[in-house]
Amino acid sequence: MTRGFIALAMRLSVALAMLTVACNGGGEALRTATPEASPSATATPEATVTPTAAEYPPKVSLTERGVYLIRPDGTDLRHMTRGEGGLYGFRWSPDGSRIAVVTSACSSPRVSVIDVDGGGAVEVAAFDGSAGGQEWIVWGLEWSPDGRQLAVPARRYEESEPYHTFLVNADGSGEPVEAFEGFVLDWSPDGESLAFSTHSESGATLSIFDMITDTATVIDKGRSFGYFDWSPDSERMAYSLYSTDAGPEQLVVIGRDGGNRRVIAGEGSLPAWSPDGKYLAFSLGRGPGASIAVAPGDGGQEYLRLAPGDVFRWSPRADAIAVSHAGDWGSSLKLLDVATHETVDLASDVVPGSSLSFSPDGRRLIFNGSEPGEGGYDALFVVNSDGTGLQNLARPSTAIGWGVEWSPDGRYIAFVDTIITSCV
Repeated sequence: MTRGFIALAMRLSVALAMLTVACNGGGEALRTATPEASPSATATPEATVTPTAAEYPPKVSLTERGVYLIRPDGTDLRHMTRGEGGLYGFRWSPDGSRIAVVTSACSSPRVSVIDVDGGGAVEVAAFDGSAGGQEWIVWGLEWSPDGRQLAVPARRYEESEPYHTFLVNADGSGEPVEAFEGFVLDWSPDGESLAFSTHSESGATLSIFDMITDTATVIDKGRSFGYFDWSPDSERMAYSLYSTDAGPEQLVVIGRDGGNRRVIAGEGSLPAWSPDGKYLAFSLGRGPGASIAVAPGDGGQEYLRLAPGDVFRWSPRADAIAVSHAGDWGSSLKLLDVATHETVDLASDVVPGSSLSFSPDGRRLIFNGSEPGEGGYDALFVVNSDGTGLQNLARPSTAIGWGVEWSPDGRYIAFVDTIITSCV
């Protein structure tokens, strides 16, 4: 994400093995220092092995698609998008008291903000193509850090039509205002800027929209831009881009003003800053051959290759990374201590999927997955970060393929029950 709010990588996973050699894009050994130890490290080698998932039937079984909320103990299930068709999406408000939901994301999308404590729902944006007009697509949402606004990217259904990003008030007041032509990538943590990308046949640009002056500045250009993440202090940006059609996906760190541009890896993607900003984690490559690496958060070009995998999530404590990996010998989900490189098996005998999310205190992890041999991501699992207490919270009507997220206040888990096919 950022990473965006829809994780599209759906795949199997193998045993996580720590690699002891650090390499750069050209294979040269690196001298990157081992990250400092943290007294709050969540990974310990003495962790109890998780029981098999077959011993845990789902707490609830679903019969309809849509966005759901559920308590971490499997109670208080809420269906947030009943009766709507098409694709679905959601974003938690920064304080966790509200959730923004996209319903019928194809044709005539609606964006609503729902008070999870029972205060009702407010429709904040509607793109109507039902009355003979052209159909719309809404793909993604971004909350402002203060929780007052949402940035909503939308475009006409025709492939040649560009995205436009609209700003809407989260309380439903006023009308949506188009901020710029382009797809919003992420709101800066200080709330002053929006990063966005534009794409055309001639190439793509990465730009920063200043909320105070209502002006946009081009930061970088390439063939196409991928995943993006702001540093916690809003001073740097990490993103992946293809500089040419045939070239690899590069990982770049650049200053907020476009200065001090550095290519961190010749083939890297999925950047994610540690919560304290000390490190930048990313994926080297994609698929079964990918590895997770960590670079210094100050933009240094040396990085340390840690472990195989291409789906990962930082612990809120910034001392460990949950890593899911696919390969020829099975699958696994493990917690990797960044300082000691020790690992904890989090999901023995479960095939993890592509969505991971920690509880705000870092003590538990939710993920989509399935039992071996069943295929698909047919369950929502929760497990303690020491590898104990695996539970199957929900079995969906179709699949939990993306969109699994713990609320910022830790009270609820939001997830999506659907399979992405096409806009119908």
